[in-house]
Amino acid sequence: MLLEELNISNAGFESDISNFLSKRDSADKEVISSVSEIIKDVSLRGEEALVEITKKLDNYVIEDFFISEEEINASFARIDRKIISALEFSFQNIIEFHSACRDSLNLESSNSEVTRSFKPIKSVLLYAPGGKASYPSSVLMAAGPAIAVGVKQLFLTTPSIGGHINDLTIAAAKIVGIDKIARLGGAQAIAAFSFGTKIIPKVDKIVGPGNAYVAEAKRQLFGKVGIDSIAGPSEIVILANETSSPEIVAWDLMAQAEHDEDASTILISTSDKITEEIKEIIESELPNLERAEIIKSSMNSNGLIIQIEDLKQSIELINRLAPEHLHLAFDNKQIDTKEIIAGIILEGEDSAVSFSDYVLGPSHILPTNSSARFSSPLSVEDFIVSSSKVILNSERNKDSYNELVENTSIIARAEGLTAHAISAEKRRKD
Repeated sequence: MLLEELNISNAGFESDISNFLSKRDSADKEVISSVSEIIKDVSLRGEEALVEITKKLDNYVIEDFFISEEEINASFARIDRKIISALEFSFQNIIEFHSACRDSLNLESSNSEVTRSFKPIKSVLLYAPGGKASYPSSVLMAAGPAIAVGVKQLFLTTPSIGGHINDLTIAAAKIVGIDKIARLGGAQAIAAFSFGTKIIPKVDKIVGPGNAYVAEAKRQLFGKVGIDSIAGPSEIVILANETSSPEIVAWDLMAQAEHDEDASTILISTSDKITEEIKEIIESELPNLERAEIIKSSMNSNGLIIQIEDLKQSIELINRLAPEHLHLAFDNKQIDTKEIIAGIILEGEDSAVSFSDYVLGPSHILPTNSSARFSSPLSVEDFIVSSSKVILNSERNKDSYNELVENTSIIARAEGLTAHAISAEKRRKD
């Protein structure tokens, strides 16, 4: 059996689901220690450490940290025009979506004396994975909201395994207009752009998915540099009922599991019949897939089927999981999605998760590991900062101004901060 099965009606369900969730929360002490050493080494020795670490981990001796314009153009030229066109189609949708989101924020200052001012973050690093799989789509998804709000300095870094960088990743960077591409991956890349070296610039924020070492480096360096999130493995919860298509659900589960061995696939179903058909399709189709072993390993380790009695039971369960992706695989008229917690909610059979991964517009960089409870998808808000702005003029309304003086003085003296009180009182208007 590929997917572990639980039934919400069974006496041991609470213990079983708790055990499943606890596996995701376990920290790898070896990863934590290794990342800490890498960060320390890069902070002390800069480029020298980067060359040594990259040679050891990626089997590549760095000579030029950044890819030349000629290399970028050569990579772009090697990509099939149909793929370039598809990436351009995707990026256009991404820009349009995030530009609309930016406009909806109404960032223009008001005429109020106390308001907010907004500006884009100055410099951002986009991290693009390059290990077991390369995801040029993540370059588009990370760059889109940053470009939409006017971030001027965008850098990309991606591993150069054995001296090779995925052409698609470089092509995606060219499409979005990034020409500063570093040959660095892993925790060492995060450290380099967090501290800065003689060659590598220090940035204000780092975004983009990566492996466990990248995520841990972002966690340890948060505060030294801004981050989008501490991303864990990708995950999906599919809610199915008796009207769901077993074939569609089966393929959506396999699509999620093919990310890597740590990806999590969870099916919640009200129908035993549909569940059995889904399992049969997976068993039948899996051997024919290019990444069959990865899918099998993912489902064995992190796959789960939860049988429920009715859809009402799903809401509390889904919110407990707070998944990265939630797909309601039926024509939904029963569930109020305003009650649901998830990084992205896709309703109906036609709303494929694959579409959201590539071409719809919203970023596919989403909160994982139940962090949708307190985090949101990568968006334009991640690339702007605000300042509270105050321009008071006592002549407009002396009584109102003196009211500020009086109440400030009272609170300051109550806290024992006499200088604060006097500072306010000196401004009282007669």
